[in-house]
Amino acid sequence: MTWAVVARKDFADARRSRSLWVLSALFLLLAVLFASIYAFVPEVSADPELDSVGLLGFLASPVALFVAVAALVVAYKSVAGETESGSGKLLLSLPNSRRDVLLGKVLGRTSVLALPVLVGLVAMLAVIFVGDVAFAPVDYVLFALVTLLFVAAYVALYVGISASTTSTSRAATLSVLVLVVLEFVWDFVTISVWFVLNGFRVPDGLFTADLAAMPELVAFLSTLPPSTAYMNAVSGVLQNSLTGAGAWYLSNWFGLVVLVLWAIVPAAIGYRRYSRADL
Repeated sequence: MTWAVVARKDFADARRSRSLWVLSALFLLLAVLFASIYAFVPEVSADPELDSVGLLGFLASPVALFVAVAALVVAYKSVAGETESGSGKLLLSLPNSRRDVLLGKVLGRTSVLALPVLVGLVAMLAVIFVGDVAFAPVDYVLFALVTLLFVAAYVALYVGISASTTSTSRAATLSVLVLVVLEFVWDFVTISVWFVLNGFRVPDGLFTADLAAMPELVAFLSTLPPSTAYMNAVSGVLQNSLTGAGAWYLSNWFGLVVLVLWAIVPAAIGYRRYSRADL
């Protein structure tokens, strides 16, 4: 299991990096800040009976954006940086295959980002107790598990991109481009598809993004970005409603499937390119 050795080394190297401590501090501040807003600003929660389900639902959106950006910082140089510096050849001269290197990088960088996320979630417990927020341990654990899957999905995506090129500048450019498309442009893509399917006429509900009014294809496309899949999965586990009345691929539980696919497919594509690259 040399991939485990690569993962441990990768995590140990990152542990000494300033970026890990910066990420830990940022997520700690984010988690405590949003928890405090929910607990102590009644106009925000709009709920006389504060509970951890409402708090975690409130926290999910900023967590999604933080993870999407932080994963890029943590992972974009993971493989391309080794190749560009020449240390990739040394890494492969040990009893490590390219598959071991890529898998180890995914696991190592996932651990690097998972640590500050878990630290932030644990620190948030102080706000929950001080703010007299009803605490549901099961919901808290489920939220943490779904969040860790989301972390793995975005890290694997960026590691896959990093493995697809031998240049850190290209890896950074591609990673930023993918981030912008998935987090900020994807709604425009789904709106455009809906407009075309409606015969180039503006359909009802186009600008309100009403899922009920969307054709199933458009609704399915809207659920594909990792952040949307994460939000759907969080909503499902917190509200105990993973199933839905519509098509199975529009149910909240399918968000978990989408996250797993994001954790596997980009890394597999990156491995295919990495395995054929001349280092």
